[in-house]
Amino acid sequence: MSQTSLFPKEKKIDPKNKLNDLDGKEWIKFLKSWYVFDALKSDLNEERRITKDSDDHPATFSPTMISEYINFFTKKGMIVLDPFVGIGSTLVACDRTDRKGIGIELNKKFVNMTKKRISNKQKVIIGDARKLLELDVPSIDFCITSPPYWSMLHKIDKNQKIRIEKGLSTKYSNKKNDLGNILNYEEFMTQLITIFEQVHELLKPGKYLVVFVQNVINKNIMVPFAWDLAMRLSKKFWLKKEKIWCQDHKNLVPFGYPYGWVSNTHHHYALIFQKQK
Repeated sequence: MSQTSLFPKEKKIDPKNKLNDLDGKEWIKFLKSWYVFDALKSDLNEERRITKDSDDHPATFSPTMISEYINFFTKKGMIVLDPFVGIGSTLVACDRTDRKGIGIELNKKFVNMTKKRISNKQKVIIGDARKLLELDVPSIDFCITSPPYWSMLHKIDKNQKIRIEKGLSTKYSNKKNDLGNILNYEEFMTQLITIFEQVHELLKPGKYLVVFVQNVINKNIMVPFAWDLAMRLSKKFWLKKEKIWCQDHKNLVPFGYPYGWVSNTHHHYALIFQKQK
């Protein structure tokens, strides 16, 4: 074995690259507009081992997947915000990537889970994201989050029935000020937009916002929540494009059979916005 092969080649980062710490090969891998990602057993096992009751959160995210976005849209040491941090996957990703994370969460139970998962470098705040500018949040380099998908968790489907049988939560909380409990769509959207307007104020010029969303079904009619949010936020941000996150582990259910076509929704949109420079 040659002596040179014992040492990894130093990564060549373009000196004009002010966005991230990636070289050209790493950069191009992230440019694909869709990808397949299913929750990793290692992430789930770590989450359950540390928090004991993380399954009580009805919609957790993988720190491994979030890390890929953080690595692309920030450099080490930069500040990342998640105004709907849940049980802290974004902050775990910040620990893994050597970034400084700030998370906002309304539910104290989830905040306590988050604190068990993160280092002292990260900060989680119990609070209402609608009052973001009143909280102790500095200027940020990146925001990545997933808001409630409107009233989706109020729909009692097969998955929700299983959670009820197991004694698990089917909603984020029963609080009146929880966005996920606002059943009027226009009111929900209005309040959600006010949060992202505050994110815009905190976000440094030229920096990015990524929002994971889905279109939702309400009384057998599709409500284009993802597309609607993209259009409304494009009045404040540049709408750059989207990445489509596909999930391949979910079972197919014969919805509509044998009367009509109803799809199985196994994808989310990662809407990517940029604050004007």
